[in-house]
Amino acid sequence: MLTVLTWLWRQPRGRTIYTADHVNIWAAMVRRNLSMPHRIACVTSCAEGIDERVEIIDPPGDFEAVRIPTWPETMPQCLRRLSMFRPDAADIFGDRFACMDLDCVVGGPLDPLFDREDDIVLYRGTSVSRPYNGSMLLLRAGSRPHVFTSFSPQEATRAGRRFLGSDQAWVAHALGSGEATWTSRDGVCWRNHGNSDIADADPRVVFFPGDTKPWHFDDDWTLQHYRGDRGGRCLILGYAPTVWGEVTEALRDGPFDAVIASPEAAEHWPGEVMAVAHCDVEAERIAAQIGFDSVTFCGRTGRAAA
Repeated sequence: MLTVLTWLWRQPRGRTIYTADHVNIWAAMVRRNLSMPHRIACVTSCAEGIDERVEIIDPPGDFEAVRIPTWPETMPQCLRRLSMFRPDAADIFGDRFACMDLDCVVGGPLDPLFDREDDIVLYRGTSVSRPYNGSMLLLRAGSRPHVFTSFSPQEATRAGRRFLGSDQAWVAHALGSGEATWTSRDGVCWRNHGNSDIADADPRVVFFPGDTKPWHFDDDWTLQHYRGDRGGRCLILGYAPTVWGEVTEALRDGPFDAVIASPEAAEHWPGEVMAVAHCDVEAERIAAQIGFDSVTFCGRTGRAAA
């Protein structure tokens, strides 16, 4: 059986903060788009809030504290993911596994990507100077073990001078060119504001390297596919002065499973606030992405993003 996994860790100075909600949305997208026998897992020590349908794998802990001078502290520190190349990786991740970054949108069938006989398949790099991108790989456990066993911070620093990234640079250095890859011809694409390779592709998976992530986009394709399946009732608290009277009425129908609030309303809500939204549109977008069964909006103003 194939394991489809992602990683979640806390990086205090990181440019992007990932949460259990990102894991749950990713898992829902995989479930909708993969029919072959599989299990979905997250490698994390931060399991609180993750959907119980997602199996938790304890992080092996390899290279978590290693930093290389070519990769700033604010950038994703991913050397820990080299554990996937351990000789005993099958004991940790399963006999065959696919790893995907959380900052992706899955919008088409994954089976053609993962139903391959190659020992390893990697996403091709986003420029000619990057043979591989770390956003996705498919690996038969135990393949290419030298990627793990030959690692050293000194050699990784050398790799970082040749290639971009942390684990991505080391994998390119250790593997060299010639490994099987996915490209936009397979429907594996990338996007950020102003650039992408989607134009001539039929996208199955789109990754978002850089500062701009899927939850920042409001185009029809992203909104259609980047969504979870949490279910339950969501209460949104907006900016209008009528918000608290409307909340009193809304609560007559029973409690809500989650609350999304404006910054002002969040300060006064007596319970937990799932997310803070700075305009009506952002609040509704977050609720849609999480995948609630019903949403009640109190204090709507029509307020748009500043």
